[in-house]
Amino acid sequence: MNEAIQTEQMPGVVRTLRFILIVQLAFGLFGAAIMTPVFLAAFSDPRLFALLLQTVVVVVLMGWLVARWSSRRKWVRWFAIAFEVVVVGSNLILAVVDREFDWVTLVYPATLLPLAIVIGLLTPTAARWFDR
Repeated sequence: MNEAIQTEQMPGVVRTLRFILIVQLAFGLFGAAIMTPVFLAAFSDPRLFALLLQTVVVVVLMGWLVARWSSRRKWVRWFAIAFEVVVVGSNLILAVVDREFDWVTLVYPATLLPLAIVIGLLTPTAARWFDR
């Protein structure tokens, strides 16, 4: 009566990418916790409020992405790729605007983690996993 349903295990590459995304989310939560005094002052300065909003949106979207990861839907993969490209691009643009861009910027976790996720999601293994 109760038949066991065989489910396909998540490939190692996709599991590693999910772990990297969770680490990236943890960094985002830690950064948000450190910025709590800035968050409290955000209501007095619109620029600080924009910083608060951007940080909260990124952390919420990362959490949502981690929660949807096992759905195996194509749009989750493509959303993750687009989201991580925007994250790495915004980090590099901010470094250029702040005049802090140098070769070390390219090896920061804020650059390497999203780039690793993008490259990993473009592999055939990840494409097969999210082909549902």
